[in-house]
This record gives sequence, C-alpha cells and structure tokens, in this order.
Amino acid sequence: MKKWSKLAVFMGVVIVLSMLMVATTTKITEKINLGLDLQGGFEILYKVEPLHPGAEISTDLLKVTATMIEKRVNIGGVKEPEVTIENPDRIRVKLAGVTDQETLRNLIGKPAVLTFRDERGNTVMEGYDLAPNGASVDFDELKRPLIILKFAEPQKFADVTKRNLNKKIAIYLDDEMLTNPVIEEVITSGSAQIRGQHSVEEAKQLADILNSGALPSKLVELQANSVGASLGAMALQKTVFSGYVGFGVVLLFMLWVYRMPGMIANLTLVFFTYVCLLVLYWMQATLTLTGIAGFILSVGMAVDANIITYERIQEELRSGKTALSAFRTGQRRSFITILDSHVTTVIAALVLMAFGSSSIQGFSIILIMTLIVSLFTNVFGSRWLLSLLLKTNLFMKPHWYGVAEQDIREREPAKVIKFDIVKRRRSFYIVSTSIMILGLCSMALFGLNLGVDFKAGTRLDMFIGRAFATADIGTLIQKDVPDVKFKPITKFGSNNEWATTTFEKPIAKAQIEMIQNNLQHNYGNKVSTQESTVDPIIADEMVKKAAMAVILAAIGITVYIALRFQLLFGIACVIALLHDVFVPLALFSVFQIEMDLTFIAAILTIVGFSINDTIVIFDRIRENLRTMKAQSFEDLQEIVNVSLWQTMRRSIFTVLTVFITVLAIALYGSEGVHHFSLALIFGLVSGTYSSIFIAAQVWVTLKKREFALHKKME
Repeated sequence: MKKWSKLAVFMGVVIVLSMLMVATTTKITEKINLGLDLQGGFEILYKVEPLHPGAEISTDLLKVTATMIEKRVNIGGVKEPEVTIENPDRIRVKLAGVTDQETLRNLIGKPAVLTFRDERGNTVMEGYDLAPNGASVDFDELKRPLIILKFAEPQKFADVTKRNLNKKIAIYLDDEMLTNPVIEEVITSGSAQIRGQHSVEEAKQLADILNSGALPSKLVELQANSVGASLGAMALQKTVFSGYVGFGVVLLFMLWVYRMPGMIANLTLVFFTYVCLLVLYWMQATLTLTGIAGFILSVGMAVDANIITYERIQEELRSGKTALSAFRTGQRRSFITILDSHVTTVIAALVLMAFGSSSIQGFSIILIMTLIVSLFTNVFGSRWLLSLLLKTNLFMKPHWYGVAEQDIREREPAKVIKFDIVKRRRSFYIVSTSIMILGLCSMALFGLNLGVDFKAGTRLDMFIGRAFATADIGTLIQKDVPDVKFKPITKFGSNNEWATTTFEKPIAKAQIEMIQNNLQHNYGNKVSTQESTVDPIIADEMVKKAAMAVILAAIGITVYIALRFQLLFGIACVIALLHDVFVPLALFSVFQIEMDLTFIAAILTIVGFSINDTIVIFDRIRENLRTMKAQSFEDLQEIVNVSLWQTMRRSIFTVLTVFITVLAIALYGSEGVHHFSLALIFGLVSGTYSSIFIAAQVWVTLKKREFALHKKME
C-alpha cells in the first residue's frame, strides 16, 4: 500500500504543478518587461557638462538634470522611462517601445534656453522670467496654432517693450530664432506670442518644453544604441524560437540517455523554466536579447546538475549496486561537485555584473538567478521526485536508468581505461601550443577585428528585407556621409537580408536618419536600422574593463579551486583558463569575426562553465586518491587516467547539453547574439578539450616535480 501512496504523491505533484503552469504561464510572460532591443527603442549615455566654463558638476546638478530629462521623456509620451545617474558626471537614459526615436532624442538633448534679444543681440529677458506653466497653446483668427507666453512680472516685460518701442525683439529657443516681431506699443499685459508653428502637436510640444524649463547643463552623447521597433520584434521571435529548438532537443537527449531519471529531469526542467519566468516577473526585471540568450544557455546548464547525478547513479549501478543504493551514493557524492561548479559560474557572473554594460549586466543577473533556481528544481526537486518513485519499488531494474544488464559486473576502475591519456600529455601540449602559435601569428598579421565597443565609431546594421547589392548601399551611404570613412558593406542574416558597416568615427543621429530615409526610398518601408555609437572615451574604458573582468574572474575562480582542493589544482586551473580564453581569441582573429561586448560576456561564461568539467575531474581524482594509494609517480598517473575515463561521459554530456542550446541560438537566434553564440561554441569546445587533456595533465606534471623533490629528500 505504501508504494502506491508514494506513486500517488508523485502523480499529484506533477498534475498540480502542470495545472498551475498551464493556468498562469501566459499571464506571467505577458507582464515581463522587454528591453529596448526586443521592442525597439534606444539607450544613450550622456556626459553632463556645466553651462558655464569652470563650473563644477555636483550631485544636485546631476539630480536636477535627470529630473529634467524625465520631464522631456514624458512630453514624448514614453511609458516607464529609465533614467539613472552614473557618478561622477554621467546619466544613462533607456527608452523602450519608442517609434519616433529621432524626435525624442532631439527632445531630450535640446537645451531649450528661451531668450528675448534686442536688435543689438543683447538678451533682455529669459525663460526663467516666465510664470509657472506660463506657456500655452492658442489659435489666431485663422485658426492657426500659436503659443501664448505669460510672464511672472508683467512690469518687467512692459519696461523691455518700452525701451524697444518701434524696434524688433527676437525670440530665440537655443540658437534658433522663432519669431522677430516689431514692438509697436508698450505691452502691459505681461504676455507675448510665438507664431509659426505648423501643427497643434508641434505647438503643444514646444509649450511643454518651455514649461518644463531649460536644461541646467549640457548633454554630450558618449554612447548610443538604438533598435527599430520592427527589428526588436523580429529579434524576439527568432531568439525565442531558437530557445524552443534547444529546449526540445535537450529534453529528447535526457529521455534517451537516462530513461526514467531523464523523464524526471525533463519535468523539473519545465518547472525550472516556469519558476525563472515567475522570478523575472517578481523582480520586475527587464529581459534583453542577451538575457534571453542567457536564459536559453541556462537550460543546458541547469540540466548539467542532473547529468552529474545520473552519471554517478549509472556508474554505481554498473558496479553491481541496487537502484536505491546507487541513488543514495550518487546524490551524496555528486552534490559537492554541483555546488562547486555553480559557485565558479556565479563568480564569473558577478564580475560581469560589476564591469559589464547594462545589457551584459542583465545577462549576468539572469545567469545568477537561473543557477540559484536550478539548485532547488534540478537538484533538490528532481532528487525528491526520484526518491518517491524508488520507494514504490516499481522501478528497481537497471534498464529504467539507462543501464544494460550486460554492463553490470564487478570490475576494477583501471579496466575503464581505453587508452592512456596521461602518458600522451606531451602530444596534447603540442596541439595546444600549435594553436596558440597560430593564434599569435594571426593576431600579429591581421590583429583582432574590434567592434565599436572597443575602438569607438558607429556600427550601423540595416535590415533591407530583400535582395540588394552591397555596392549600391555603399554608394548611398557615401553620398549621405561623405566625410567619414567606413568599412566595406557586408551581408549577413539567414537570407542575407541584412547589411552592415562600421564608421571610423561616431556619426550624427541626423545622418543615420538620412541614410534610413534614403534606403526606404530605394528599397521600401520594410527597411529599418539599428545603431551602436561609442565615443573614444567610452571605448577606452571598455577595453580596460574587459581586461580587468577576465583577470578578476580567473583569479576568483582559481583562488576558490585552490581553497577547495589544493594549490597545485589552482595553478592547473589558471593554465587551463588561459587556454580557454586564448583559443576563442585566436579563432576570432583567424576568421576576422568582429568582437563586441557580448564576446567578453561569452568569454567570462566560458571561464565559469569550462571549469565545471575540470572540477568534476579534480573531484574524482581527489576521491580516488583516498582509496587508491599513490606510492610512485606511475601510480599517480594511473589514478589520474582512471579518473579521466570514469568521468569521460559526464564531461562530454555536461558540455553537450549546453552546446545544443548554444548551437540552437547560433542557427536560429537573432543576428544580435550571433557573435555571442560563436564565441561560446569556440569556448565550449576549447574548454572541454582543456578539462580532459590539459588541466589534469598539467597537475600531473606539477606533481611529478613534487615527487622528485620528496625522492631527493629521502
């Protein structure tokens, strides 16, 4: 009776959770905030400069300027603008869901200094002389819109008109003259008019600007990223589809390899996805394109916890243990390995959060969140569900766990060895050294194809939507931007419907607007653009931050490994990590693939993830050293070799699930994360190779010197 009650609990939990997910998932996903790269919009980093030379930028000035920017954004009708101060002198503005980006960017950056000037050009009155909300829209006798200005001190304006009777007083907004009337009589009513507005909307916007007041400082664009609304929707659709593909293949893989435990892993993986979406909604976090890529990546990483446990269970079953005994041993011995791998990935993600841009920070937040959630769903949750089924005594046969009967026999670990990896370590050193030399030669000859994030300029991606000739696009751009050099136009995208180029210097937003208008004139209204502009100051900071991020992540992970294992393990990890970082760099140089900030995010993800395999191997080496005595260096080589082959399937399968999801992103995801996925693919292959063929071998080489030293002392 007890076994049926356990089965009933299992079925009840699955049914209740399924009903909960079906009932609420759609509502949750609809309420998750999407970033500007998924619904269109722009992000600009402004440098705040004082209006008067020599003045200082204070915290109060930054706050006032940020408040004024919010007022301007509200005038443009944008919902939930994000305006944040970045000390000591910067303000970041993020606006998602914007359709008319050019107008709003002009509106934000417009100083809106209202001045009244006499015929000599002297300023006789200014905008701060207006009464509160002193600008309003009215109509003349022909029903044309005009703006009525009310002054706080009517007598002051009367004195100005008296001194300039029968003379002109021009009204300027910044350096643009709005009107230049002749004062025919002294105006005592304390009001003036601005004519010449083409529409009611234009007049209302100008009145709102005047009522909000002039900016108390100058705004200089240091960095800008913009995405058209149609491109954002397209990026969302393609990247989500890639997620479905990767998710589906991972589910089939787990079911095929692990049978009944694989089914449980799939159930917890579905629930993991639901909980992550729920947490995103509770956090009111903004989901960006790189965030979705990180979410898809986390699916492969979450199921790794199951693979580490299930591989250990299969290993125990093959050694002749019962299913229940194998489960208990497997979950006990695999947990610390899972925890170590999560900690190293979190270290890399924390560094990303500290040094990355806003979109990269979003990626790191999602990565950390998914790692924490996976501990509860794919570690504790899956183990609890599996224990329920085991206690029913209905699933005790090894085939339920993917183990064939003929594979169950008592055997020594050494018999697992296919060939001696450790003794061939010099061959693997030569392969890695050859790759590094090739990479160094490529970097010396061709350099790295750095994107605008690292060398300043403007990258312009143009969605054409139909067949085009790159020469025609280049000719059109040359006419619109004749004074700035740009790279040859190249095609990309699944159907080569995209064109891209990079300008050596940042170009004005008006020039980008002109290029888009001319492209639409030649190729239709489907044409849309996305821009990334970086000032040289920001590019220099990005290079320094990227280098610092990689160094700190490597140091943090190495220190953790050295503390958890021993110093020589930590040194071996440093060498393997340098290998894992260098190989993608070399390949990007050889193929001249453009490097941007997402490349750094990929590298740090690799640094955190590739160490997972190394931890699995080191953990097994440490475990075997407790039971298999290493009296000589030859004994040590055998123990390491045994450990490598015992964990071989585990090492390959943990990478394979992540590789599946990354490959899905590369094949079906948005063009915005294509380079990110390529860097991950290169890094995953490099990381797997270094974990199996480099890290443990380096540790053996270091231990050889230790053995030699002990021998001399004896």
